Amino acid sequence: MGNPTDLSQNNLIGLFDEYLRECEFSSRLRPATIRGYKAVFALFRDVMPEITSIEFLTSAFVVDFFKRLQIRKRIVGRSIVKSGVRDSTIKTYWSKLNSFFEWLVRKGHLERNPLHDLMRPPEPRYEDSKALKDHEVDKILAAIISRTSNPLALRRDIVIVSLLLYCGLRRGELISLQVKDIDLLHGTVTVRGETSKSKKTRILPMHPTLLMHLKDYIAERTRCSYKTEHLLVSTNHDNAGLTRNGLRHWEKRLVRISGINFHLHRFRHSFATNLARKDVGIVKIQKLLGHSSLSMTERYVRSILPVDLRDDISKL
Repeated sequence: MGNPTDLSQNNLIGLFDEYLRECEFSSRLRPATIRGYKAVFALFRDVMPEITSIEFLTSAFVVDFFKRLQIRKRIVGRSIVKSGVRDSTIKTYWSKLNSFFEWLVRKGHLERNPLHDLMRPPEPRYEDSKALKDHEVDKILAAIISRTSNPLALRRDIVIVSLLLYCGLRRGELISLQVKDIDLLHGTVTVRGETSKSKKTRILPMHPTLLMHLKDYIAERTRCSYKTEHLLVSTNHDNAGLTRNGLRHWEKRLVRISGINFHLHRFRHSFATNLARKDVGIVKIQKLLGHSSLSMTERYVRSILPVDLRDDISKL
């Protein structure tokens, strides 16, 4: 068995590092995607510590990995012990490991992908409503207005919610926005391809409410003499953009003071669902969200309820 710290031919850690370098510099995958690969591989090593080299990458060992995931106990939240994982999580782990295993086969390190001898991963059934309700959005905005005294922070926070609600931006797209991406004259927001999961640039028309809030925020930002190219600024550091950690802190604080247990991606579901309720076609919604497939977009409009279809039935 090889030493897990060296980079020998059969050492799994060394091969994975080589795979990540290719993902980063040749395939030009986004940092968020690479972080996902790292997290799943770290979990794989944690759950299966006996697998230190590719000679152990057999179907039997991979089956054992998914079996251990189901019985593995973990602590979440406030000391709550849970076991098992959701079908959607299993599919995510499967997909990311499959990408690495396929790379090993292409490079000649494995004769066969061990996942190919197994059944396909479960197809998750998305029946829950992810979209925020109107009263939940109202409470989030009310918490911002009532608990934010700094004029710049107030206008910034309202712009963050407005960008999420009226543009359906992903977290990475939001934090990567620059001043040059905002065209107040033509009323557009540009999501650059290098910041998007789809790697495609898309130009989104602004909702009048978003346009109004952006004008107020940029005027206040200018008054405070911020020079950073980042649109969303940190109020703790002069001329610094809002970081991912800063955004996570902002999110947790707002959950606490609003009483609404939300995460940023629920705004994206709300954006898609609200468009569908206004009879916007799913192909248009796909383009606005920047999805590569309609099947992905369909998951985002699952929050449409029977009551939303009452008027359509009445037209028969």
